[in-house]
Amino acid sequence: MQLQPLTLNDKPMFEKYVHQMCPCLSSYAFAPLYIWQNHFQFYWTRLAEYLCIFARQNDDYFMPILPMPSEVNSCSYLSVVREAYQLMLESSRNSHIARIENVPQEMLSFFEKNGFCATLKETEYLYETEALGTLRGNRYKSKRSAYNAFAARYPSATLDPYCPTDRDGCFMLYDTWGTERAAQSDDEIYCAMLNDSQSAHRIAIAHADALGLLGRVVRIDGEIKAYTFGYPLNADTFCVMFEVADLNTKGLAQFIYREFCRELMGAYKWINAMSDSGLESLRRVKYSYHPTRLIPSYNVVSTNRPS
Repeated sequence: MQLQPLTLNDKPMFEKYVHQMCPCLSSYAFAPLYIWQNHFQFYWTRLAEYLCIFARQNDDYFMPILPMPSEVNSCSYLSVVREAYQLMLESSRNSHIARIENVPQEMLSFFEKNGFCATLKETEYLYETEALGTLRGNRYKSKRSAYNAFAARYPSATLDPYCPTDRDGCFMLYDTWGTERAAQSDDEIYCAMLNDSQSAHRIAIAHADALGLLGRVVRIDGEIKAYTFGYPLNADTFCVMFEVADLNTKGLAQFIYREFCRELMGAYKWINAMSDSGLESLRRVKYSYHPTRLIPSYNVVSTNRPS
């Protein structure tokens, strides 16, 4: 079996498989995998009628998502899962790295009764688009106040579609934002995440159109002060992949988030704001927007892997 490097040219093929599903987890899209190519090498192969994606780090392999399309209680699907897992074991120096990530909750019983065990990976936050776009009600009072104060103080602020000429301005904004975030934290893990995320943001921004990302920037007096990018996950759900806003401009984060969601209201019922990456500060922010639903994802490993 030969693994093929995953390139931008493979996006239509990837989407043909994912469109046979109705994913609720943000990882089941091309962009959120591809942007991490500076940290992992991604490969694909077909096993029977399923598409399998593998990620390699150093000399070890894991699967960042399930073989697609995923199927419950299918003998042929179970056979493919086992074959893909065996491929990881045979190709990896450390067998304990082998795993399948981002398994949805509804697939757990299928795996657990077939020789796998699961651990919680992370939890994603799902919101009603209309709630985020309107900020109605007492529970959003502080968000409306921040938004209104920003709009009053910066009447020249505009939310504009991202275009390629905005690239360097967005790069510079991330560098400044990341430096300031790191200076405010003594958490080494968080600072490492900021450093790792820089390349992911750069790849997403530089290839936004090819990746199918929808991007918006906020300009104040012509200068880019915030940006956000996301992608459709399914017919009803849009994922906000990331957002960066100048830390010294109060209310800017609330402004760009509300305006982006307001624009999406007519097309998508739900906003998936992805996970909190295990960061307590980000967890508080995501809860402050009152998620409608929390969506857990799991990692699964074979109970029969070598010791």
